[in-house]
Amino acid sequence: MGQKTLLTNVKSKENIKKVLQEVKPDKIVIISSKKVKYTDFDIEMKNIRIKDNLVRMTHDFNKILDDNNDILLIVKPDKTGMYLLWLAQINLVNPTYIMTNGELEQIPMIDPGELADEEGDILKLADCHGFIDPKSINKEFGIKEKKAKEHLDKLSKMGILKFIEKKEFEIGDMKKHPYFDTDLLEKGKEMEDFYAMTPLGGLMLYMVLTGEAS
Repeated sequence: MGQKTLLTNVKSKENIKKVLQEVKPDKIVIISSKKVKYTDFDIEMKNIRIKDNLVRMTHDFNKILDDNNDILLIVKPDKTGMYLLWLAQINLVNPTYIMTNGELEQIPMIDPGELADEEGDILKLADCHGFIDPKSINKEFGIKEKKAKEHLDKLSKMGILKFIEKKEFEIGDMKKHPYFDTDLLEKGKEMEDFYAMTPLGGLMLYMVLTGEAS
């Protein structure tokens, strides 16, 4: 069984310490524009220095994939990190995490082939409004509510959408409901449970759509 290799553009010593505690890889490869000066972690470390050279980064990324059976990716969302996410999407690298404010959150790398055409349409509508429910899908696309719910549950399990219950809204408190003043909910209609687009869901939608277009 191959070693677990962590590829990352995270380079601050404190953040690397947090990462190593959480994911416990056997070795780490840090991609950065400047040389990483610390080497005092009890783990095999390699530093690849890159300055906005996308061809070189792609070459090194592919070589790491070729040389390792078990790889995970953690990125901070700067220019280099976004390009690494794009490469991860193309190669379906799982698990892949994004690190913001010192916290890790997993991003599901999705093969565009896993999404039905209807689900792509649903995601576009959800991204447009930030939220969606079975009734709005039925109204917009004519998809039966039961089938729409199945699509929404699948997208929720992928981490693209988040389920939110209507119980947090009081009757008559419509203005707090995200559908208020949109075409998706008529004033006075009974409020429904809905699914909100997650921040990472928006990113994943973009990556899936660009992956389909490439």
